[in-house]
Amino acid sequence: MTDFELSYKQGNSLFHRMTPFSKLLFVLSVSFVAIFNTNLYVGAGLFVFCFLFATFLTGVPLRQYWALGKIILPFILILAVVFPFFYGGQATVGSDTIAIRTPVKDLTWAALGFGALLALRFLALGMAGLAFAFTTHPTDLVQDLSKRGWDYRLVHAPVLGLILFPSFLQLGREISITQRIRDLGQDTNWFKRKWIRMKHLAFAMLVLGLRNGQTQAMALDIRGYGAYKTRTFMRELPSHRGGEIFAWVFFVLSVVYLVIQFNPATMQWNMEF
Repeated sequence: MTDFELSYKQGNSLFHRMTPFSKLLFVLSVSFVAIFNTNLYVGAGLFVFCFLFATFLTGVPLRQYWALGKIILPFILILAVVFPFFYGGQATVGSDTIAIRTPVKDLTWAALGFGALLALRFLALGMAGLAFAFTTHPTDLVQDLSKRGWDYRLVHAPVLGLILFPSFLQLGREISITQRIRDLGQDTNWFKRKWIRMKHLAFAMLVLGLRNGQTQAMALDIRGYGAYKTRTFMRELPSHRGGEIFAWVFFVLSVVYLVIQFNPATMQWNMEF
């Protein structure tokens, strides 16, 4: 049976052999391009690039990506449907010809393209983030950054993310199963039943998630999670010269693109319409 959990997958792919710092540079570079890009074709190209990278250079089956990617698909669809109504000329994504007439606002092809651009942005970030999570061991991450002079407490956040997010998803799954077994809200209509279940789910995940996070943070602080030889075991860090060069080149190109694209008047958060 295939394991669909968001956790490190043992492998020998190119992305596995890259250092955690190189992979952080890659994810940061994708973030720069995705967030500050205002061109639909660049957004589509970035998503295709991240998709091909995850498919051929991580050694992780696409089913793994789909099993977790489908969780954020509703959020991405909401972006693609809702944000065209807030389009104010922030991106070069289509013509000003009216494509859809609605009681709220007439949507142009440019507005629809703006929604598509936001969807492509989060799809690219999702692929890059999942590739990082599937190929990066938390201990490797801390050891690599600590060797570069970082205090190990500074890397608690990404390590906690790699550790806690999978357990958070599992916690939500277990609570949902328990609700169905107990027939929570079965004597009410469909909408009210969903509302009751969501309230119970949100409260339980908030309380248990905070407790789990506090426990993990204390454990990391006590053990150093690989940051010190006297506190825990040391793993042999992966290393790949080609991967290092690729990460740095891609990072430099993304910074150059950021400098070229940066214009406060045309950023996506400028919602004047």
